[in-house]
Amino acid sequence: MTDTKLTFTRRGFLTALMLAPAGALAHAGHGMSHLTVTSTITRRRKRRLDLVLTFYNAGTQPMTLAAISTDVANMTGQSLPFNVPAGGLVEQKLTLRFEEAVPGIFTLLLDFGEDGQGPVTVMP
Repeated sequence: MTDTKLTFTRRGFLTALMLAPAGALAHAGHGMSHLTVTSTITRRRKRRLDLVLTFYNAGTQPMTLAAISTDVANMTGQSLPFNVPAGGLVEQKLTLRFEEAVPGIFTLLLDFGEDGQGPVTVMP
């Protein structure tokens, strides 16, 4: 029976340390860090909510919104896919129809494909 001992050299440690940031950037969704999304309510009725999502892309690459979803309402009015140019400020209008009264807070999930997904909290 042989006894093997794993040794971690200083060179191995520094190499692993230098490769760690590259691995962190390799995951999907890193492009969303440059994006800001706000929601503004433009009209509220009993079970209907009209809102505008405002997108600001501070990055150097355009982003494409592939889908918007929520589990609390049916949505109409969105135009997808929706492009947000690099350095661009653009708006997307939506109408949400609820089964019951409009809730006090809910979340929309925005899907940017390879750039990732992110929630937007709406508080009517």
